[in-house]
Amino acid sequence: MRRREGTPATVSDLMTEDLLAVLPDDRVGRARDVMLSVGVHAVLVMDGNEVLGIVTSTDLIDNWPDDEPIATVMTAAPAAISVEATVREAAESMISSRTHHLLVEDGREVVGILSSFDLLDALTVGADV
Repeated sequence: MRRREGTPATVSDLMTEDLLAVLPDDRVGRARDVMLSVGVHAVLVMDGNEVLGIVTSTDLIDNWPDDEPIATVMTAAPAAISVEATVREAAESMISSRTHHLLVEDGREVVGILSSFDLLDALTVGADV
């Protein structure tokens, strides 16, 4: 965590900046392989710098065939939050959107991803929420 001492925790303090992505032409098997090899629960579906959607481990619970197009299972236009939002705002957004991942935006640019695991991690180290 990159939290500065004495300041309230914001999304930027907790987010993951290394975005993992698959291409819109990829198949479910490719997304599953990426997630398993790195040990993450979500990958973005991107065309260049444009985020088209997100695929999460929850999306793959239904045992989609490996050759199924990723567009079939991805969530288009995933929920997003500002890089300056508070941890509380992020938690409220996840609850209201019933999701475990938020894209983190700086203006219109996606600069990170925040998961419910990141929020739980913040609680275990005593972040201000």
